[in-house]
Amino acid sequence: MAESGELRELTEQLLNSVDPRLDELRHREISLLLAANQQQPFQPRDIISDHRNVPALCLLYTSMMWLASNLSTLRQVVSEPSATSTKSAQTRRWTLLNLHTKTSSPASTTPHLSLTPSIATSLDQTLSSMRSLALTALLTLHLDIRAGMIHMLGRTLSAPYLLAQPTQEPDSSVLTLNSDLLSFDETLGAYLGTREHSFIISGLTLLVDTALLSLTPKMVTAMNADGCARMQLNILVLQQNLKAIEVDAVVGRSVQYFDMFTQGADGIVALAKERGKEIGFTLEELKGLVELSYSEGLRSEGREGAVAARKGLGSALMELSEVLWDT
Repeated sequence: MAESGELRELTEQLLNSVDPRLDELRHREISLLLAANQQQPFQPRDIISDHRNVPALCLLYTSMMWLASNLSTLRQVVSEPSATSTKSAQTRRWTLLNLHTKTSSPASTTPHLSLTPSIATSLDQTLSSMRSLALTALLTLHLDIRAGMIHMLGRTLSAPYLLAQPTQEPDSSVLTLNSDLLSFDETLGAYLGTREHSFIISGLTLLVDTALLSLTPKMVTAMNADGCARMQLNILVLQQNLKAIEVDAVVGRSVQYFDMFTQGADGIVALAKERGKEIGFTLEELKGLVELSYSEGLRSEGREGAVAARKGLGSALMELSEVLWDT
Protein backbone atom coordinates (compact mmCIF):
# COMPACT_ATOMS: atom_id res chain seq x y z
CA MET A 1 0.00 0.00 0.00
CA ALA A 2 2.87 2.37 0.78
CA GLU A 3 4.67 1.74 -2.52
CA SER A 4 2.02 2.70 -5.04
CA GLY A 5 -1.68 3.17 -5.65
CA GLU A 6 -4.39 5.49 -4.38
CA LEU A 7 -3.44 5.13 -0.72
CA ARG A 8 0.15 6.12 -1.49
CA GLU A 9 -1.01 9.25 -3.31
CA LEU A 10 -3.46 10.12 -0.55
CA THR A 11 -0.95 9.74 2.28
CA GLU A 12 1.52 11.92 0.38
CA GLN A 13 -1.18 14.58 0.18
CA LEU A 14 -1.76 14.22 3.92
CA LEU A 15 1.94 14.70 4.60
CA ASN A 16 2.02 17.92 2.59
CA SER A 17 -1.51 19.14 3.27
CA VAL A 18 -2.55 22.46 4.75
CA ASP A 19 -5.00 22.47 7.67
CA PRO A 20 -8.31 23.07 5.82
CA ARG A 21 -7.96 19.81 3.89
CA LEU A 22 -6.79 17.53 6.70
CA ASP A 23 -10.20 16.28 7.85
CA GLU A 24 -11.33 15.56 4.30
CA LEU A 25 -8.15 13.63 3.49
CA ARG A 26 -8.22 11.68 6.75
CA HIS A 27 -11.79 10.55 6.16
CA ARG A 28 -10.88 9.46 2.64
CA GLU A 29 -7.85 7.56 3.89
CA ILE A 30 -9.90 5.75 6.54
CA SER A 31 -12.54 4.84 3.96
CA LEU A 32 -9.90 3.33 1.69
CA LEU A 33 -8.32 1.38 4.55
CA LEU A 34 -11.67 -0.02 5.69
CA ALA A 35 -12.56 -0.92 2.10
CA ALA A 36 -9.24 -2.75 1.73
CA ASN A 37 -9.87 -4.57 5.00
CA GLN A 38 -13.35 -5.57 3.90
CA GLN A 39 -12.03 -6.93 0.62
CA GLN A 40 -9.25 -8.85 2.36
CA PRO A 41 -9.03 -8.54 6.16
CA PHE A 42 -5.65 -7.40 7.46
CA GLN A 43 -3.67 -10.29 8.93
CA PRO A 44 -0.64 -10.36 11.26
CA ARG A 45 1.56 -11.13 8.25
CA ASP A 46 0.49 -7.80 6.72
CA ILE A 47 1.67 -5.83 9.75
CA ILE A 48 5.09 -5.20 11.26
CA SER A 49 5.34 -7.87 13.96
CA ASP A 50 8.95 -7.34 15.01
CA HIS A 51 9.05 -4.07 16.95
CA ARG A 52 12.74 -3.67 16.07
CA ASN A 53 11.66 -2.88 12.50
CA VAL A 54 9.98 0.35 13.61
CA PRO A 55 13.21 2.15 14.66
CA ALA A 56 14.92 0.60 11.62
CA LEU A 57 12.38 2.24 9.30
CA CYS A 58 12.70 5.53 11.18
CA LEU A 59 16.48 5.42 10.75
CA LEU A 60 16.11 4.53 7.07
CA TYR A 61 13.94 7.59 6.56
CA THR A 62 16.15 10.03 8.46
CA SER A 63 19.44 8.70 7.03
CA MET A 64 18.24 8.73 3.42
CA MET A 65 16.84 12.24 3.76
CA TRP A 66 20.02 13.48 5.44
CA LEU A 67 22.28 11.88 2.84
CA ALA A 68 20.23 13.17 -0.10
CA SER A 69 20.15 16.66 1.37
CA ASN A 70 23.89 16.81 2.01
CA LEU A 71 24.88 15.31 -1.34
CA SER A 72 22.73 17.85 -3.14
CA THR A 73 24.64 20.70 -1.47
CA LEU A 74 27.96 19.29 -2.75
CA ARG A 75 26.73 19.06 -6.33
CA GLN A 76 28.51 21.47 -8.71
CA VAL A 77 28.10 21.21 -12.46
CA VAL A 78 31.12 21.98 -14.63
CA SER A 79 31.53 21.94 -18.40
CA GLU A 80 32.48 18.77 -20.19
CA PRO A 81 36.25 18.21 -19.77
CA SER A 82 38.56 18.57 -22.74
CA ALA A 83 40.96 15.83 -23.73
CA THR A 84 43.87 17.61 -22.01
CA SER A 85 41.97 17.99 -18.75
CA THR A 86 40.51 14.50 -18.58
CA LYS A 87 43.44 13.06 -16.68
CA SER A 88 43.37 15.88 -14.14
CA ALA A 89 39.59 15.55 -13.66
CA GLN A 90 39.95 11.82 -13.04
CA THR A 91 42.51 12.36 -10.31
CA ARG A 92 40.67 15.18 -8.50
CA ARG A 93 36.91 15.31 -8.21
CA TRP A 94 36.71 16.94 -4.75
CA THR A 95 37.66 20.61 -4.70
CA LEU A 96 38.24 23.12 -1.92
CA LEU A 97 37.95 26.49 -3.59
CA ASN A 98 40.65 29.02 -2.66
CA LEU A 99 41.84 26.68 0.07
CA HIS A 100 45.17 28.48 0.41
CA THR A 101 43.82 32.01 0.04
CA LYS A 102 44.21 33.86 3.33
CA THR A 103 41.26 36.16 2.62
CA SER A 104 38.90 33.34 1.68
CA SER A 105 35.52 33.31 3.41
CA PRO A 106 34.06 30.18 5.09
CA ALA A 107 31.69 29.77 2.16
CA SER A 108 34.61 29.66 -0.27
CA THR A 109 36.14 26.66 1.49
CA THR A 110 32.98 24.57 1.20
CA PRO A 111 33.80 21.26 -0.52
CA HIS A 112 32.15 20.63 -3.86
CA LEU A 113 31.70 17.59 -6.03
CA SER A 114 32.51 18.73 -9.56
CA LEU A 115 30.31 16.92 -12.06
CA THR A 116 29.78 17.04 -15.76
CA PRO A 117 26.15 17.64 -16.83
CA SER A 118 25.61 13.98 -17.72
CA ILE A 119 26.97 12.74 -14.41
CA ALA A 120 25.01 15.42 -12.55
CA THR A 121 21.82 14.09 -14.16
CA SER A 122 22.67 10.58 -12.93
CA LEU A 123 23.30 11.92 -9.43
CA ASP A 124 19.98 13.76 -9.46
CA GLN A 125 18.23 10.51 -10.36
CA THR A 126 19.99 8.74 -7.52
CA LEU A 127 19.03 11.46 -5.05
CA SER A 128 15.43 11.25 -6.24
CA SER A 129 15.47 7.47 -5.64
CA MET A 130 16.88 8.01 -2.15
CA ARG A 131 14.14 10.50 -1.28
CA SER A 132 11.51 8.14 -2.69
CA LEU A 133 12.86 5.29 -0.55
CA ALA A 134 12.80 7.54 2.51
CA LEU A 135 9.21 8.57 1.79
CA THR A 136 8.17 4.93 1.34
CA ALA A 137 9.63 4.10 4.76
CA LEU A 138 7.69 6.97 6.37
CA LEU A 139 4.42 6.07 4.63
CA THR A 140 4.92 2.43 5.63
CA LEU A 141 5.00 3.49 9.28
CA HIS A 142 1.93 5.67 8.77
CA LEU A 143 -0.13 2.92 7.13
CA ASP A 144 1.18 0.04 9.22
CA ILE A 145 -0.06 1.44 12.53
CA ARG A 146 -3.49 2.02 10.98
CA ALA A 147 -3.72 -1.46 9.47
CA GLY A 148 -2.63 -2.90 12.81
CA MET A 149 -5.30 -0.94 14.67
CA ILE A 150 -8.04 -2.09 12.31
CA HIS A 151 -6.86 -5.68 12.73
CA MET A 152 -6.86 -5.43 16.54
CA LEU A 153 -10.26 -3.72 16.60
CA GLY A 154 -11.56 -6.58 14.48
CA ARG A 155 -10.25 -9.03 17.07
CA THR A 156 -11.94 -7.01 19.80
CA LEU A 157 -15.27 -7.09 17.99
CA SER A 158 -14.93 -10.84 17.35
CA ALA A 159 -15.13 -11.51 21.09
CA PRO A 160 -18.49 -12.65 22.54
CA TYR A 161 -20.81 -9.89 23.70
CA LEU A 162 -23.72 -12.07 24.75
CA LEU A 163 -22.51 -12.50 28.30
CA ALA A 164 -23.97 -14.51 31.16
CA GLN A 165 -22.66 -12.08 33.79
CA PRO A 166 -21.05 -8.65 34.05
CA THR A 167 -17.31 -8.27 33.63
CA GLN A 168 -14.98 -5.59 34.95
CA GLU A 169 -12.11 -6.31 32.56
CA PRO A 170 -11.66 -4.97 29.03
CA ASP A 171 -10.94 -7.38 26.22
CA SER A 172 -7.34 -8.59 26.11
CA SER A 173 -6.94 -7.36 22.52
CA VAL A 174 -7.70 -3.82 23.71
CA LEU A 175 -4.91 -4.03 26.27
CA THR A 176 -2.53 -5.36 23.61
CA LEU A 177 -3.50 -2.58 21.22
CA ASN A 178 -2.94 0.04 23.92
CA SER A 179 0.49 -1.34 24.73
CA ASP A 180 1.48 -1.44 21.06
CA LEU A 181 0.29 2.12 20.47
CA LEU A 182 2.26 3.56 23.39
CA SER A 183 5.41 1.67 22.38
CA PHE A 184 5.04 2.80 18.76
CA ASP A 185 4.49 6.42 19.75
CA GLU A 186 7.50 6.40 22.08
CA THR A 187 9.72 5.01 19.32
CA LEU A 188 8.54 7.61 16.82
CA GLY A 189 9.25 10.39 19.31
CA ALA A 190 12.78 9.13 19.81
CA TYR A 191 13.73 8.67 16.15
CA LEU A 192 11.66 11.12 14.07
CA GLY A 193 11.22 14.86 13.90
CA THR A 194 8.09 16.60 15.15
CA ARG A 195 6.56 16.95 11.68
CA GLU A 196 6.96 13.29 10.77
CA HIS A 197 5.86 12.13 14.22
CA SER A 198 2.70 14.24 14.04
CA PHE A 199 1.95 13.02 10.50
CA ILE A 200 1.91 9.41 11.67
CA ILE A 201 -0.06 9.72 14.92
CA SER A 202 -2.57 12.43 14.00
CA GLY A 203 -6.00 11.07 13.18
CA LEU A 204 -5.70 7.77 15.09
CA THR A 205 -8.69 8.67 17.29
CA LEU A 206 -10.82 9.37 14.22
CA LEU A 207 -9.74 5.99 12.83
CA VAL A 208 -10.83 4.15 16.00
CA ASP A 209 -14.17 5.96 16.11
CA THR A 210 -14.93 5.32 12.44
CA ALA A 211 -13.69 1.73 12.39
CA LEU A 212 -15.74 0.72 15.43
CA LEU A 213 -18.94 1.95 13.81
CA SER A 214 -18.07 0.40 10.46
CA LEU A 215 -17.03 -3.00 11.80
CA THR A 216 -19.59 -3.52 14.57
CA PRO A 217 -22.60 -4.33 12.34
CA LYS A 218 -20.44 -6.74 10.32
CA MET A 219 -18.66 -8.53 13.17
CA VAL A 220 -20.78 -8.38 16.33
CA THR A 221 -23.59 -10.86 15.85
CA ALA A 222 -25.16 -10.75 19.31
CA MET A 223 -25.09 -8.48 22.35
CA ASN A 224 -26.91 -8.08 25.63
CA ALA A 225 -26.71 -5.47 28.39
CA ASP A 226 -23.64 -7.04 29.99
CA GLY A 227 -21.94 -7.32 26.60
CA CYS A 228 -22.71 -3.67 25.85
CA ALA A 229 -21.19 -2.69 29.20
CA ARG A 230 -18.02 -4.53 28.26
CA MET A 231 -17.93 -2.79 24.88
CA GLN A 232 -18.34 0.57 26.60
CA LEU A 233 -15.47 -0.33 28.91
CA ASN A 234 -13.32 -1.26 25.90
CA ILE A 235 -14.06 2.10 24.30
CA LEU A 236 -13.31 3.99 27.52
CA VAL A 237 -9.96 2.22 27.95
CA LEU A 238 -9.06 2.90 24.30
CA GLN A 239 -10.00 6.56 24.61
CA GLN A 240 -7.97 7.08 27.77
CA ASN A 241 -4.94 5.51 26.12
CA LEU A 242 -5.35 7.62 22.99
CA LYS A 243 -5.27 10.76 25.15
CA ALA A 244 -1.62 9.96 25.87
CA ILE A 245 -0.99 10.21 22.11
CA GLU A 246 -3.57 12.78 20.95
CA VAL A 247 -4.39 15.10 23.83
CA ASP A 248 -7.95 15.90 22.70
CA ALA A 249 -8.86 12.29 21.85
CA VAL A 250 -12.61 11.65 22.11
CA VAL A 251 -14.24 8.58 20.57
CA GLY A 252 -17.53 10.43 20.64
CA ARG A 253 -19.67 8.69 18.04
CA SER A 254 -18.83 5.22 19.33
CA VAL A 255 -19.69 6.26 22.89
CA GLN A 256 -23.05 7.64 21.72
CA TYR A 257 -23.71 4.59 19.55
CA PHE A 258 -23.51 2.10 22.39
CA ASP A 259 -25.26 4.45 24.78
CA MET A 260 -28.20 4.22 22.36
CA PHE A 261 -28.09 0.42 22.65
CA THR A 262 -28.96 0.72 26.35
CA GLN A 263 -32.21 2.48 25.37
CA GLY A 264 -33.40 -0.58 23.47
CA ALA A 265 -34.83 -0.77 19.97
CA ASP A 266 -37.85 1.36 20.85
CA GLY A 267 -35.60 4.08 22.24
CA ILE A 268 -33.42 4.01 19.11
CA VAL A 269 -36.43 4.34 16.81
CA ALA A 270 -37.91 7.12 18.96
CA LEU A 271 -34.62 9.02 18.84
CA ALA A 272 -34.48 8.62 15.07
CA LYS A 273 -38.01 10.02 14.75
CA GLU A 274 -37.13 12.94 17.00
CA ARG A 275 -33.86 13.94 15.35
CA GLY A 276 -34.32 12.66 11.81
CA LYS A 277 -31.20 13.01 9.70
CA GLU A 278 -29.60 15.04 12.48
CA ILE A 279 -29.20 11.91 14.58
CA GLY A 280 -25.62 11.58 13.35
CA PHE A 281 -25.70 7.96 12.16
CA THR A 282 -26.51 6.31 8.85
CA LEU A 283 -29.47 4.06 8.30
CA GLU A 284 -27.18 1.03 8.06
CA GLU A 285 -25.47 1.86 11.35
CA LEU A 286 -28.81 2.21 13.15
CA LYS A 287 -30.18 -0.95 11.56
CA GLY A 288 -27.18 -2.83 12.89
CA LEU A 289 -27.78 -1.43 16.37
CA VAL A 290 -31.47 -2.39 16.32
CA GLU A 291 -30.57 -5.89 15.17
CA LEU A 292 -28.16 -6.18 18.10
CA SER A 293 -30.93 -5.02 20.44
CA TYR A 294 -33.07 -8.00 19.38
CA SER A 295 -30.20 -10.48 19.06
CA GLU A 296 -30.61 -11.96 22.54
CA GLY A 297 -34.35 -12.43 22.04
CA LEU A 298 -33.82 -14.05 18.64
CA ARG A 299 -31.64 -16.66 20.36
CA SER A 300 -34.23 -17.35 23.01
CA GLU A 301 -34.87 -21.02 23.68
CA GLY A 302 -38.58 -20.35 23.96
CA ARG A 303 -40.38 -20.28 20.64
CA GLU A 304 -42.73 -17.48 21.65
CA GLY A 305 -39.83 -15.23 22.70
CA ALA A 306 -37.99 -15.77 19.42
CA VAL A 307 -41.15 -15.12 17.36
CA ALA A 308 -41.86 -11.92 19.29
CA ALA A 309 -38.26 -10.76 18.76
CA ARG A 310 -38.48 -11.37 15.00
CA LYS A 311 -41.74 -9.48 14.80
CA GLY A 312 -40.37 -6.58 16.84
CA LEU A 313 -37.19 -6.45 14.76
CA GLY A 314 -39.11 -6.31 11.49
CA SER A 315 -41.33 -3.54 12.76
CA ALA A 316 -38.42 -1.48 14.12
CA LEU A 317 -36.41 -1.80 10.91
CA MET A 318 -39.41 -0.72 8.85
CA GLU A 319 -39.93 2.36 11.02
CA LEU A 320 -36.25 3.26 10.76
CA SER A 321 -36.33 2.96 6.99
CA GLU A 322 -39.34 5.22 6.75
CA VAL A 323 -37.65 7.89 8.86
CA LEU A 324 -34.10 7.71 7.48
CA TRP A 325 -34.43 6.25 4.01
CA ASP A 326 -32.67 9.16 2.33
CA THR A 327 -29.88 9.47 4.94
